[in-house]
Amino acid sequence: MHFHNLYERLPNYTPSFIKELFKRGYSLLPLKIRWGREFFRQLESLEKSQWWSRQELENYQSEKLQSLIKHACENTAYYRRIFRENKLTPGDIKTVKDLSKVPILTKDIVREHFQEMVAANVDPNTLVRFSTSGTTGKPLTFYSEKRLEFFNFGPYMWRYFRWAGQRFNDLKVIIGSGVLKPNRNGTKQIISYNPARNQLIFSSYDINRKNATLFAEALRKYRPKLIETFPASLEALVRFFQEMGIRRPVQLKAILTNSEVLYPWQRKLISEYFGCELFDIYALEERVIKAAECEKHTNHHIFSEYGIVELVDDNGFPVAEGKQGTIIATSLNNYGMPFIRYNTKDMGYFVKENCPCGRGLPLLGLVGGRERNFVVSKSGSLISVTIVDIPHASDNVQQFQFIQKEQGRLELNIVRKNGFSQADSVKIEAKLKEKFSDDMDVKINFVDAVVKTKSGKQPLLIQRIDDHGTTK
Repeated sequence: MHFHNLYERLPNYTPSFIKELFKRGYSLLPLKIRWGREFFRQLESLEKSQWWSRQELENYQSEKLQSLIKHACENTAYYRRIFRENKLTPGDIKTVKDLSKVPILTKDIVREHFQEMVAANVDPNTLVRFSTSGTTGKPLTFYSEKRLEFFNFGPYMWRYFRWAGQRFNDLKVIIGSGVLKPNRNGTKQIISYNPARNQLIFSSYDINRKNATLFAEALRKYRPKLIETFPASLEALVRFFQEMGIRRPVQLKAILTNSEVLYPWQRKLISEYFGCELFDIYALEERVIKAAECEKHTNHHIFSEYGIVELVDDNGFPVAEGKQGTIIATSLNNYGMPFIRYNTKDMGYFVKENCPCGRGLPLLGLVGGRERNFVVSKSGSLISVTIVDIPHASDNVQQFQFIQKEQGRLELNIVRKNGFSQADSVKIEAKLKEKFSDDMDVKINFVDAVVKTKSGKQPLLIQRIDDHGTTK
């Protein structure tokens, strides 16, 4: 039993001061004891495989896929039935190209056939139950194997962290979705330190004008090397810093962004303020895909050892290289509840060129999630709201968010800076007219805060209708 397993198994009723003592004691142990030999063995393997050729990576995937398919058909009622109904045998799926023979898996199918998808030969005690954040109002529950859930984020994530220059002992700020517990005297806690992971914790819920000075002081005092964050949360904090005349409080190695689409204006704003590069990662809570930027920032490297990625059109057929398609992903590692050909509902395209970094991991271009980033116009066109660069129309917008409840109609909620005037409204209205013409009616609302999801994310678009204009 590894020490990281012991830490995770502390009962919920354990007094908080005991947990804190355990964390501090744990942080003093050597890394190989804290994280276990298996972590370092896998990380060393991944450091090598990232330089494999495309063919070597595909051969690896095919071998892992054959094993996964055999397991799924033998041990899950769902895949056994699906293969029988489609007149397939495990031997029919030998390579990535053969995967198209298997029907696509959707969120609704997972909800309906949840128990059928759990492997019968896996001990329930070795599974961990998770739920997606449910931005559509319909959370998805699934299982992952404990062996895949490393306490320290796992070898795949650490390979990505190292692309950004992070070292094991670097202090990192996490701007996350959790709400910090009150101090012992009952006062609100704004900043927390986790010695077990050597992290300063900020909550995205606490990022406002009132707390901006406290966050700046913490960055100056503790001098972290990196920040890991939702893009919108750090964008908001930077805008507060600028509005209040707070100069860069710390020189960072890099900033790691996740969980939301990183827009060009966010990258530019944050990079220029902190004077460092941003490294974005695309991953799903369902644990079927990971893809991240390397130091060249050409696009996102698909973690081929983690899962298989396909791109399909609206009819489910593969799209040509360079063409946009829906991302279909297969986890190669989760045998507890296999997700084979899972429809992410996000969209992307395979990049033709190789990355100048020299890694064999293929490149994926992202165009955002269909549900999160496309609005439906009066004519039925799907228009990406990423083209509406409100920050370039006005410097006096603190935050903004689109909400669509009806086809051809859109609401734009704006949190104004103190200097916002009628002239800014005119500029924004002109920008909206330029982008949407007469095909969309846009109502501008001035609000105190934009809507956040239950997990603390701040989506650019809250979409209440589907691609056909029907209410979800």
